[in-house]
Amino acid sequence: MTVPSLLRRAFAAARAGYVATFRWLGQHPFAIGTSGTLVGIAIVALAFVGFSQQREQALQNSRQTSAMLASLITTHLETNLGLYDLMLSDAIDAIRDPRTASLPADLRRKVLFGRLAGVLYIDGALYVDAHGHIVDAQDGRDYPNVNLSDRDYFRVQERSRSLGMYLSDPFRSRVNEGQYSIGLSRRINDYEGGFGGVVVLTLRLAYFQHLFDRLEVGKRGNVFIMLDDGTLLARKPYSDYDVGTNLASQRQIAPMLKSTSGSFISRDDEDGTERIYTYQRVPHASLIVVVAPALDDALERWRARIAIYEPTSIAFGVFVALSSWLLAFGLRARLRAESELERLSVTDALTGLSNRRALDLRLVEEWQRARRAGQALSILFIDIDRFKLFNDFYGHAAGDEVLAAVAHAIGATVQRATDMVARYGGEEFAVVLSSTSADGAWKIAQQIRENVAALGIAHGHSEHGSVTVSVGCATCTPREATGAHALLRAADEALYAAKEAGRNQVKATVFEGAPPDPRDSLIGNGAT
Repeated sequence: MTVPSLLRRAFAAARAGYVATFRWLGQHPFAIGTSGTLVGIAIVALAFVGFSQQREQALQNSRQTSAMLASLITTHLETNLGLYDLMLSDAIDAIRDPRTASLPADLRRKVLFGRLAGVLYIDGALYVDAHGHIVDAQDGRDYPNVNLSDRDYFRVQERSRSLGMYLSDPFRSRVNEGQYSIGLSRRINDYEGGFGGVVVLTLRLAYFQHLFDRLEVGKRGNVFIMLDDGTLLARKPYSDYDVGTNLASQRQIAPMLKSTSGSFISRDDEDGTERIYTYQRVPHASLIVVVAPALDDALERWRARIAIYEPTSIAFGVFVALSSWLLAFGLRARLRAESELERLSVTDALTGLSNRRALDLRLVEEWQRARRAGQALSILFIDIDRFKLFNDFYGHAAGDEVLAAVAHAIGATVQRATDMVARYGGEEFAVVLSSTSADGAWKIAQQIRENVAALGIAHGHSEHGSVTVSVGCATCTPREATGAHALLRAADEALYAAKEAGRNQVKATVFEGAPPDPRDSLIGNGAT
């Protein structure tokens, strides 16, 4: 087989597949529309899944940034508090050294508190005896009327022998002009192990506020430091009123007091703002650092993108769905138009019956089917008697009405779906009767003749006084591969015999097989 023939076959197969697909799509518009709608929904769904993932990514980025800030503050506090604790321990060692007490006052203060010189935000250092009286102060002043035994840093150290450095609740300093401070204290044990007083560093809360100066947590975000019992030490934005307030009862604070670190989203009980809380405890200290950007701030850029992309994705999904429905109904309309054109191509416009072309195709098909099944095939050939005279006398309009009336009478008589009624041409009609014997065909022919006569259409130029028909009937059981048109010719000859015999009657002929007719090889699959 040559290459051109292979290409022709491939092209023909592809064209057949395209036509079959086109017809299937046209016959199933709802399948196309539904599929397109599902695709549109899938597009929108995938877009929204992407939006959701972007939202989670924005939240994750905010959490990571908050965790990094909290870690930086925690590391700074751990380092500085470790240094302060070392200074307290050195001061206690000096106090317990008997030689220190014999030193001059100014020299003794240098031994006790000399390492604190120049340390920012440390307002002072005190050596307080077991009764709460100030024995020595870094600034060298005497405080005879000040007793600190009521301070929590004093009472806690008095009760515990091994607490280590203790961070007190915020207080207004009695020795530094009432500034907000916290006390970093350590217990002094006497030689018998009893309580010998405390050494205290006074740390201004401004130190914590200074840590927040360069932090940016959004317009509605918060960052704050609190003690592990929920007592607030510092926050941004700053509020002097909130310092020292215990927040433990607030919904968003409670989880932070139970674990060392974490992150969660919660609504602030005070202002109702939803925030992303990321917290971390300072190692070896009773402090918790919290960074809490507002959820709206964290999602601001994401929402700006969604405001653009969300309507776009929905519009695109709707466009795909609508386009699929338009395509579906467009294909159906085109298929219907093609079907209508195909129907019109094989339909007689005046009578609505099949035309000569359709008759030729059907006749060959029925011949082949009857031959395969070994069944009889009958054909009726019908002619309106004296129709030319009727047309000339009554006019063509009346003639057209007669043609339509006769066609209707024939069609009403032949009602099986397997049979076919066609206008052969002019005033002639043909009926193909599948699986019909000669007796059955004769009865149908007679019924047609009677039904037409019963119309009672006046015909002054007919020997019968009304419109009548003559019918030729031919029946055979096909034996040869061809011969359908020979059977039609036999019916035509029988019709001629009916006309010769006086019209308005039926003549029939029956034979076995039929001689080949050249026309059969030109239509359908008649040739062998």
